[in-house]
Amino acid sequence: MEFTAKRVAVAAVSAVAVAVAAGTTVLASAADPVAPEVVGATPAEAGHESEGKYTAGDYVLNVHELDDDGEGTGTAIGPRTTYYSKTLHGSGTRTPTVVRFSAGSERDGPIVFSYPVPGPGRGLDCVASGTEAAPLVRCETKPAR
Repeated sequence: MEFTAKRVAVAAVSAVAVAVAAGTTVLASAADPVAPEVVGATPAEAGHESEGKYTAGDYVLNVHELDDDGEGTGTAIGPRTTYYSKTLHGSGTRTPTVVRFSAGSERDGPIVFSYPVPGPGRGLDCVASGTEAAPLVRCETKPAR
């Protein structure tokens, strides 16, 4: 069977469609500008419905909740620690539109993953894995209870 560019493209598009249809949690690397939103089947934990839940792997995970101008808040989360952000949907006049992640002790290190802030009333659950040298972050939007 001959592999043409068209067949390869059709196979790639089909694989992505199957993954999206199955509700696959998004995994991305530094090459991805902002990952598409994925809505999970399970709601956010009680009491944390509109919050960001960030869990670090075996390294420091830096979380940046930023607005369209790149302004916002940043938090460094220690290894194997979970942090709940109450500012996911804004505080005062600032409303974040994207969450960006970097790994390691430098707060302004290279961004390894970006995910859109979900709509009002929805939570966000992000888990880091891999290593500091090769970090992976996966995020899932959590529906309201």
